[in-house]
Amino acid sequence: MKATIKQVAQRAGVSVATVSYVLNGAGVVTDETRRRVLDAIAELNYQPQYAARSMRGRSHTLGVTLPSHPGRLAEPALAEVLSGLADAAAVRGYFLLLATAGADQDETELCLSLARSRRVDGLVLLDMLVDDPRAQALAAAGIPHVCAGPPPAGVDSPSVVIDMRAAAVDAVRHLLSLGHRRIGLIQLPSDLAVSESIVEGYRQALTDAGLPFDPTLVVESGRTEEDGYQAMTELLATSRAPTAVLAGSDELAFGAMHALNDARLIVGRDVALVGLDDLPLAAHVNPPLTAVRQPRRAQGQQLAILLDDAIMKRNASLRMVTLSARLIIRRSSGSAWRAAEGVN
Repeated sequence: MKATIKQVAQRAGVSVATVSYVLNGAGVVTDETRRRVLDAIAELNYQPQYAARSMRGRSHTLGVTLPSHPGRLAEPALAEVLSGLADAAAVRGYFLLLATAGADQDETELCLSLARSRRVDGLVLLDMLVDDPRAQALAAAGIPHVCAGPPPAGVDSPSVVIDMRAAAVDAVRHLLSLGHRRIGLIQLPSDLAVSESIVEGYRQALTDAGLPFDPTLVVESGRTEEDGYQAMTELLATSRAPTAVLAGSDELAFGAMHALNDARLIVGRDVALVGLDDLPLAAHVNPPLTAVRQPRRAQGQQLAILLDDAIMKRNASLRMVTLSARLIIRRSSGSAWRAAEGVN
């Protein structure tokens, strides 16, 4: 039997009107009361019928929220996702609303506020976290949304996932095929869901090759070129530095390149390097970067399709779309030079 709003109110110890305020963004509710109501909604699996509202009440707008990371909107990877998302949304009669959380604003509250105010019909969640509070809160409140990455454990949110575990396996196997046995990893922040997938793929490829996992070869980093520089410097300072490195993103790989150059090491000869994005710049750095090409535009298109389905209550059985990445081999991994020297 489906839970009712009255049962939610009883579980949270509040009135039915207060539950309604939390769900619709009306009235004045303290943070503690809002938390109790959302917890009760999650515990009872209460599902408000947001998508059953009349067409007249719809905004025909999809919301995309972003954290307040400096320069985030200028990132080429984000632009690819938004391009595919905008095109597919327009075909289905939607506008896009891009909202950035302020420095002191909680992104989860921003998502809930946009939905409660009915400025958006549904939300696209980027930069998924391992335990993402946005997906948890939106699922608990029954607000249509879709995740650009794996949703948190126990949350059945629709999602469009690029298989970065398989991408990392392919990248490490490429380096193994060139004779490398000490392969480092510059890891994205561990709270990002994609970081967990990359580490799993990195370890799986080593296991398949009969090699042990060496934690001294893994450095958790940030997201910028400067972070990649610092991480590569740390790897070079180890007692047995890696001969090849997989970077969790092209930005990190570009920073690693600068660190190797400053250390008077030649990328592709002294240390092989692979990135996990294939941004447009990857083909034009020196040497060109071997990278795993993520189908970000296709991901954006699929996000719009799944969110439209969630809003309109269509294709309820289709909860996840998985896209494959492709390894693009260039000189930074040393394959061309090694082939010329007869090294396999």
